[in-house]
Amino acid sequence: MSAESLETTLREAFPDATELAVVDRTGGGDHFQVILATPRFDGVPLVEQHRAVNDALADYFSDGTIHELRIRTKGTR
Repeated sequence: MSAESLETTLREAFPDATELAVVDRTGGGDHFQVILATPRFDGVPLVEQHRAVNDALADYFSDGTIHELRIRTKGTR
């Protein structure tokens, strides 16, 4: 799996994102870090922000494509 593929999926799920980066942390295509800022997260608790990212990538978790994911999210205010 490429970081670009995950970024495309996240851009579709969060089209209003003001910041989005996906990094393959190990080069193996299964350990990633996501950094995402979107106005949708303004006032939303962190755990719910992370849940939204996990939900957007659920297919990649269920088929084992993503083994580990680090998430940094924030609103835009």
